[in-house]
Amino acid sequence: MGPVRAALVVLLAAVAVVASGCVAIPTDSSPQPLKTFERRPDTKPLPKPNATMDPEALVYAFLKATADPTAAHTSARAFLTPENAARWDDRGDSAVVSNVNVLLDSRTDTTATVRVVGDNTASLKVNGQLLPATGRVESTIKLARSNVGWRIDGPLPPGVLIDRTQFEATYRLVTLYFTDQSQSRLIGDPRWFYIGQTGPGSVVARLLAGPSLDLARSTASAIPTGTQLGTVAVREGGGVRIDLRRAGSPAPEVRSLIAAQLVWTLNSVDAPAPYAITLDGEPLLPDRPDGIAVADVQRHSPTASSSSVDALDVISNGRYHNVVDGRLVPIAGNLNDGDQVRSASVSSDRTRIAAVRGPRPTAGAPAQPAPPGGARPQLVTGLYGGAVQPLATGASITRPSFGAGNDVWAVLDGRPTRWSMGEGGLHTSVVDTAALAAVAQGPISDLQVSPDGVRVALIVGGQVLFAVIVDRDDGQVELAYPRFAAYNIGNRAVALDWASPTTLVIARDVTETPVTQVPVSGLSAAGLVSGNLAPPVHAVAANLSSTYVGDSRGVLTLSTSTSTRDQTWVDVSAARGADMIPVLP
Repeated sequence: MGPVRAALVVLLAAVAVVASGCVAIPTDSSPQPLKTFERRPDTKPLPKPNATMDPEALVYAFLKATADPTAAHTSARAFLTPENAARWDDRGDSAVVSNVNVLLDSRTDTTATVRVVGDNTASLKVNGQLLPATGRVESTIKLARSNVGWRIDGPLPPGVLIDRTQFEATYRLVTLYFTDQSQSRLIGDPRWFYIGQTGPGSVVARLLAGPSLDLARSTASAIPTGTQLGTVAVREGGGVRIDLRRAGSPAPEVRSLIAAQLVWTLNSVDAPAPYAITLDGEPLLPDRPDGIAVADVQRHSPTASSSSVDALDVISNGRYHNVVDGRLVPIAGNLNDGDQVRSASVSSDRTRIAAVRGPRPTAGAPAQPAPPGGARPQLVTGLYGGAVQPLATGASITRPSFGAGNDVWAVLDGRPTRWSMGEGGLHTSVVDTAALAAVAQGPISDLQVSPDGVRVALIVGGQVLFAVIVDRDDGQVELAYPRFAAYNIGNRAVALDWASPTTLVIARDVTETPVTQVPVSGLSAAGLVSGNLAPPVHAVAANLSSTYVGDSRGVLTLSTSTSTRDQTWVDVSAARGADMIPVLP
């Protein structure tokens, strides 16, 4: 929570939350599709102080007014005495607090003291990044009464407290787009903007300022360093005109990437297209002098690495199958030799497959490492439907995952490992997880790389974490900046899969709300409809349009591209049975 903690009493409760597994996940009967994470704020005016407010009401209103950062929180300063308003330091990160209670400690005719108590739910960074947080927040506030009514008179701690309800009503999620380090694809960087600061100029200015700290070592930008934002204007005939200055003379391919970053970012905030973008007065794309539309940069789509077509495969009884015309058809090639397929992943273009083979555990028994001298699990990879070759053998291997460039990832004997092809052939990198160990302890039971190849999601001791992949200059691969995905998931996660580069779907070993979604934008997890599931849910596979799970009856699917309230999970008729595992590209 940044500077706020210097003067607030924060009673951390993270350990209690994790240890108990107690969660508060929405259990509404309707699903929460991916688009519900794109909150649309309202435009109701913020409260203003008036002479009729008692001390508690005034402080409540103050916490709502702090949501507006405009002009150094002018709206919130109106609740302070002039002297106090002049000395309040509102700089730094903000704590987003829910379940706020304002308790009156003492009151006379002219003075009052109240305590603000609430649950810390998130930290809003100065760059608009929202990070989950936990614990209790308590602050004492002193007030004085004058001829204009009650005003906050006592010194306030540095930083800002924002009421979560007001935050959700007045902030909007915008995704800024940078590139990977090879400048071959776009990487989303979700940020939160106050509703009054979502104009094209504000959004582009933050894009020019660079990525969030956690992405700085894993991303790049085609926009040249030192580029400045010039004129931004809405065009009479529709669209937006944006002039960038001191950008130099980028090559045509670089110009195309600059256009993609700007257009997809502006599209995220629903700025009106087309976008007439110029560099020092000259069109960014010479063949698009009148403006660039989303269709013009479609080849750089940030979701291009995410499949939206359901090409469902199923693992059953140790064999890998395609689902064809309502039947399970064993995949071609040698993957099924020995009927020992335990888990598998398919590349986004469905050209490669990676799988773990080995003796299957007894039905209902927890998975255990292979005994000394016994048959050991083997990680294999190859062309989809062709021959597979071994990559590694170990006592335990988690479900594999494909990363950037079709690198293969898995946790081998407890250590995240990456296998990649490069100069000289196959390179095996044992990943540095020192930062991860400082956040969460326990075995890593699942690791999946995001479709854009920059982030990973992991299950560590049943808890779900995000981290960023960093290729260091010394050649070492590192999982950096780990954080809990959300604090309302608990510690019973058993499987996860990326539905998009910025949205994760999680299966949990619980009877109530066993399947949830959580975005990387900092919002809490949201439960998917669960009424007709038959827990335990042991597997999950997701893409942009659908989520598939394996429960005690078989494989079921739910469309996540609609918000129809009466949706239910639908049986996949070809995949009935308790041991079924769905797989998607």
